[in-house]
Amino acid sequence: MIHAYIDTGGLHPAVRALERAGLLHTYHYPFENRNAKVTTIVPGPGATWEQSAHVTWDTDPGTWNDDEPSALFEQLRRVVGGQQVDAQHLDSAFKAGCTHFLTSDKGDIWSNRDAILELTGITVLHMPLQVAELEAMCKV
Repeated sequence: MIHAYIDTGGLHPAVRALERAGLLHTYHYPFENRNAKVTTIVPGPGATWEQSAHVTWDTDPGTWNDDEPSALFEQLRRVVGGQQVDAQHLDSAFKAGCTHFLTSDKGDIWSNRDAILELTGITVLHMPLQVAELEAMCKV
């Protein structure tokens, strides 16, 4: 099964279909907004109070310590050109043990997918451009 972190624009109808089929599981932290269609909320490394407003006490996973950035956070931020929220999403995926990161962000994340894979072991796929690749990976 693929464990896929979904950033703000990465949820696609095909992703939902793969999850319903039991081939993929979705993860997310609502740094920018809440997406009720994503299955699992994971800790949000370095989340500000404003970013945490999208999570209630009942749905906030883990403890304060789980919200600490990983040792890779600064490297991830450099890879994505200093974009704080993009680095937070990537770090959240890394800490949650996700194998894939689904995004619609071509500029900061997808264009740096090789460096992200090398640093974290996470495969970055663009939605909707790489839906067919994701479907093939899930059905292997």
